[in-house]
Amino acid sequence: MKNISQEEREYLAQQGKESNEKVVFDLSGNKWQFEGIRPDEGVKVGFHELNFDITGDSFNWSFAKVPGDVYTDLWRAGRIEDPHFGRNSVKAKWVPENEWWYKRQFDVPKTMFDKHIQLVFDGVDFGCDVWLNGKFLGSHEGMFSKFKFDVSEDIRFENLRFGTNVLMVRLHPAPRRYSQVAGRKPAWHGDYWVSLPPTGIWKPVYLEATGKVTIEDTYVKPVILTEDSARLDIEVELKNHEDAEREVAINIEVEGENFESKTYQVHKKVKVSEGTNNYEISLDIDDAKLWWPWDLGDQNLYIAKVTVIEGEDSLLDTTDTSFGIREVKMVHNPGFTLEQVENPWTVMINDKRHFMRSGTWGGPPDIFMGRAHPSKYVELIRLAKECNFNNLRIFGWHPEEIPLFYKLCNEAGITVWQDVLPLASLSLPKDEEFKQAVFAEAIASVKEQRNHPCLVLLEGSEELFMTASDPEHNLEFVNALGEAIKPYTPLHFIPSSPLSDEVGLNLGFKPNESFHANDLFYGEGEFVMEEYFPSLDFAVIPELAISSCPNVESIKKFIPADEVWPPGPSWGHHWTDFDALRTLNFEVLGDQSRDGLEKFVEATQIAQGVIFQYALEHFRTRKPKTSAVCICHYITFAPDMKWGIVDYYQKKKISFDYVRKAYQPILITMKHYDRRWLPGEDFKGELWVVNDYYKSYNNCKAIIKFLNNNKTIIKEETFDISEIKGDSSGKFVDVSCKVPGEIGDRFYTEISLVDADGNSISENDYMLLVADKEKDRKELRAIGLEAFETKEKFGWANYFRYYPSLGGEEGYLEADQEMPVARGFGDNVTTENKGLVI
Repeated sequence: MKNISQEEREYLAQQGKESNEKVVFDLSGNKWQFEGIRPDEGVKVGFHELNFDITGDSFNWSFAKVPGDVYTDLWRAGRIEDPHFGRNSVKAKWVPENEWWYKRQFDVPKTMFDKHIQLVFDGVDFGCDVWLNGKFLGSHEGMFSKFKFDVSEDIRFENLRFGTNVLMVRLHPAPRRYSQVAGRKPAWHGDYWVSLPPTGIWKPVYLEATGKVTIEDTYVKPVILTEDSARLDIEVELKNHEDAEREVAINIEVEGENFESKTYQVHKKVKVSEGTNNYEISLDIDDAKLWWPWDLGDQNLYIAKVTVIEGEDSLLDTTDTSFGIREVKMVHNPGFTLEQVENPWTVMINDKRHFMRSGTWGGPPDIFMGRAHPSKYVELIRLAKECNFNNLRIFGWHPEEIPLFYKLCNEAGITVWQDVLPLASLSLPKDEEFKQAVFAEAIASVKEQRNHPCLVLLEGSEELFMTASDPEHNLEFVNALGEAIKPYTPLHFIPSSPLSDEVGLNLGFKPNESFHANDLFYGEGEFVMEEYFPSLDFAVIPELAISSCPNVESIKKFIPADEVWPPGPSWGHHWTDFDALRTLNFEVLGDQSRDGLEKFVEATQIAQGVIFQYALEHFRTRKPKTSAVCICHYITFAPDMKWGIVDYYQKKKISFDYVRKAYQPILITMKHYDRRWLPGEDFKGELWVVNDYYKSYNNCKAIIKFLNNNKTIIKEETFDISEIKGDSSGKFVDVSCKVPGEIGDRFYTEISLVDADGNSISENDYMLLVADKEKDRKELRAIGLEAFETKEKFGWANYFRYYPSLGGEEGYLEADQEMPVARGFGDNVTTENKGLVI
């Protein structure tokens, strides 16, 4: 506050006094500039000293947006090509070799004068140094922890044309070794992204002007007393920024956020000593409206307004916290002994079973946060509910999400099953400094998210044992992580996923806990779905992976025109596993479907959908012995040819509808243990009903139709079902039909469940093959063996194996020759089979 006359100071003081309120000034938006330079060179040339009177030094800097990321800012400025297009991402690998400076010039509201002013960063990826008006404020590392600086004596209140204050942020070069930053930053590797480590100011930056006592945290802990009453135990953390003790009043008001309610109030006078002070204040709610997942009840949300007052009416600070009244308990899955399953896996919300029909949130909607627009979150949560998901799982290859994600899940009634921090697929460092940094980040993350009613289950890591050279150390680490966060959240903590693979068993976990049901995909012809999935006996399936291509229109947006078909190298770069797709196509359709872009894409999406449908319905019929199943993935954060039933452009694949059917809360399903039948054989199946609602249905009817290859009905039956209990799963009747047609045909079943009033409450359908299963099994295995032989030469992640002219098998193409084409997808492909009938 330099260079202010006495007259101006008196005027500003009056402005601040008259503004008896908290003032927040958002620095986010498009008024930022940025520039890159070699590491440690920025300070040498004086970037940190840029000031309002020498703005000419940054006239040639590019414009930027915060929140965002460096790559998006470079792309918008034309300094790199779109890293999602073709193989452009590998051309941008120079970006992490630089440090990136971000500049924001601004004036502040006069109402901030004479208040306690903090500069707040909600999140920076990954490390940074901060200067304000040439003064070094400090450094920070860790993507998920908020940090702030007291700038009360550093803010200037003169008003100039382009702003009196200059904020400079130096982003450290992006990390290059995941093991050094694991837990504080997600991996930028995996089987759907390997190119670039994201970096940037990914969350908002703002100034807060308050009194000298600030509210650091509010935590609302609901306790349900009766069916319609609850007690709120509210923890309030205050910080006194002066050394003198102060007496203040904490005022709390609670009322409905998305429904009408009366206002509940409580007041408490406290003495606040220097530093951090914690208080717990209880408040009874005599007409409590509970929060439920969408298939169990309403999503009632409350708002708690906490205000700190000194004296009669001097407001020091105020915050609003959204929360729901709900209780989460874990119980053991019936059907297993404690020698089989030790961990309680069934989520009970307000004493009702919550079978988690889940999908992996492979987010954010874009790995580059500058492109993860709020509208994408809104659309993806809408689609998740349309698809009947009642849970989304964030595992350790992905970051915790921004507040909007949890807000949307709270409102939609979709619960979240989440790794505390992104710890995945590595051996963790053993030094104490690394451990303490991760634990601090975890505590900050838990405190940030714990008021969200959607959050119901926490895990410590993803595949941290099965991929590690020292799984014993990793187990010790994540167990200690669970203990570190225990004082801050009552949610159940699971050390990792999966627990019951071979490595997990060697570590002492029980044999039927959790398992990743991915062998059908990675086995490439070694298994078939009708044998594989029924062989799995586990309490939960946290991961069930099958891949497919995105829609043709989407492919044309990120694959260069001369590589669209036959598929060029950009397909390989975007993680197309052609061999896996060929085997899945053949298993489901009896046809590899390689003769044409549209046919191939359609086949992969149908194959993904049929397999998901078969597996999901199987695991749901195991309820309550199995209590959760999760497809891998619902979405991913980049355009790829791999996972997801909704592609990067928020477009539904055909497989979306198969999952939607399999995840109906009340589901009629036909269990069948073969998909291939010879002509004239007696097809046999079983009609089951799974009901995730807590509502019984009486006097229902089940209708089944069998159709031939031409979709002509050849048999129709109706069965009476006297009672379907709430929260149940059960078999009701055996069904059969003489298999029509000839080898190479398909036949179909359509089933529906009708309630006592004649309303259809569940519908389903299946495609089956008229085929020799032993003959097809041999061909499927031959395709898979060919794939394994190729992987033996190149390794599983090297897409050059699909391009002989890139892999060296047929020499190398010269620059003026035609584009390399994926093996088996050129002009020499033999036209196969009959086209697709959905």
